[in-house]
Amino acid sequence: MGRRHLFMQTVALLTVLSGTLATCTSQVLAKENALKETYVNRKKPLKGGTLKVAYPSNTSFKGNFITEISTDGETDNLSYIGQPGLFRQDRDGKLKKGGLADVSFDKENKTVLVTISPKARWSDGQPVTAKDLAFVYEVIANKDSGSVYYDEDIGSIVGMEQYHNGQADQISGLQIKDDKHLLIHYKEMTPAMEYAGSGYLQNDALPYHYLKDIPMSKLASSEQARHPLSYGPYAIKKVVQGETIEWVPNKYYPKKPKLDRVVEEVVPDAQIAEAMRAHKYDMVLDEGEATYAKTRSLDHYVTLGALRHGFKYMGFRVGKQGPDGKSVMDKKLVTNDRSLRLALAYAMNTEEVTKRYGHGLRKWANSMVSPAYGAYHDSKVKPYYHNLKKANALLDKAGFKRGKDGYRSKPNGKKLTLHVLAQDAGKGYEAIIKNYMQLWKKVGVRTELVNGRMMEFNNYSALLESNSEKYDIWFGSWLLSAEPSVAATAAYSPSSSFNHGHFVTKENTELLRSLNSQKAFDTKYRIAQMHKWQAYMHKEAYVVPLSYTYGLTVVGKNVKGVTLDPSKQLTYWENVCLTK
Repeated sequence: MGRRHLFMQTVALLTVLSGTLATCTSQVLAKENALKETYVNRKKPLKGGTLKVAYPSNTSFKGNFITEISTDGETDNLSYIGQPGLFRQDRDGKLKKGGLADVSFDKENKTVLVTISPKARWSDGQPVTAKDLAFVYEVIANKDSGSVYYDEDIGSIVGMEQYHNGQADQISGLQIKDDKHLLIHYKEMTPAMEYAGSGYLQNDALPYHYLKDIPMSKLASSEQARHPLSYGPYAIKKVVQGETIEWVPNKYYPKKPKLDRVVEEVVPDAQIAEAMRAHKYDMVLDEGEATYAKTRSLDHYVTLGALRHGFKYMGFRVGKQGPDGKSVMDKKLVTNDRSLRLALAYAMNTEEVTKRYGHGLRKWANSMVSPAYGAYHDSKVKPYYHNLKKANALLDKAGFKRGKDGYRSKPNGKKLTLHVLAQDAGKGYEAIIKNYMQLWKKVGVRTELVNGRMMEFNNYSALLESNSEKYDIWFGSWLLSAEPSVAATAAYSPSSSFNHGHFVTKENTELLRSLNSQKAFDTKYRIAQMHKWQAYMHKEAYVVPLSYTYGLTVVGKNVKGVTLDPSKQLTYWENVCLTK
């Protein structure tokens, strides 16, 4: 399925099984479990029927289905059935023909022509038009909409900056040729544009005729945002806020859907294993690691899996957001001391945590680019090995002196306390965070949880996005698109709204720009620059990568047509059906 946004902050789901330690590693997973991307069910399909889908989460979805103005990963994940993205892609995420819209590039004239299929229609019967595609860019770029997705990538469209700054009523670089053709003019062409997950080229449409009368400032709170039109195989019939979504076929979709209904239900993590044993659901989206460990042997389910492009990480807040919305460093913050950052990274037992609590579904991360990106991942970067001696030596040399109470002070002699922001994702996850805090205590660094507790995900996300000074360190998880440079540019550029650490350096900015420069059309050069960026980030430790994870989808043996391979079709929802 084609993600329309570069990335999403996600809930870090992890639960310890009755306090026991699982010892399997990711290599064991690959050899013994052999997770496949496609389930081949040779039984004859049934006509119609209701597919019952579980989405494991301790967080209720917010229900804003306009993803351009939402950061709610729960709603976004649940909405793919109706909003799968417009473009087809190959296994590497590169654009290819055959979607609801196709793309052609003119590098010489710095333009991209998007051609919409005449068969693409909204669930109210209206055709998907070029204005619907242009409206996506307008919503993202309009400051009144509250979108956090405006960045340098989308700003590379001619006239985009003027529109974003309120100096123009229209985006001059968006040229509507006719109802089915949108010509986009760029300042420069980049290799990232060739991928479905590029921020330069939005893989979505918004029904202008349905939304045009709503002021941008009220779009997020509108009734239309909660009861959207769909261009995918299914359309929303009913929503029970935060709990369930009922979908029915979009009768205007080019390929007739095979189910009468799909009901998606949010199920607490603690209840999902028992529900699966009772075969209450036909599918489970984004199954958690602990649930997999409990249910992997169930006869009536098959687990599909693929290594994600994202990763779990720990970040340091080293600055703030300036009046212009761009991040700026604050040299007065103690977290700007590289020795402190490195010391905390080396004090952590991340390898042990990954092996013991990952249930074979995690890989210890050595860099900020997942191996799912192939050659763009640099396997030569060394991870931060658990080394308390090295951590202590770094702090000693940097002037963080220990007091009689065993805790260290800042080099200026003032008390050192770092505030840790982490989401409430179960007792097991809390135990892991407190384990890290105990290890930091061993090297003399005092840490405290923000507000003294783990935070509910929506509150956690709100704090991260608020330019708050309440936290010094945070733990998070990204879901990234298949476009390789996104791993670097999405959250670590000066203008990114997701640069929660507000990390900005001249060297980093230059490296990021090189990834989508004219030279970067040479794949070897682009890979080399990605490797340089990974080495630089490892040296500086503004972000500490923790683990790479597998994305899991559980399919009942009474279900047919599901594959995680994005090259097979626009979305598997157009083929999924029930069997006997």
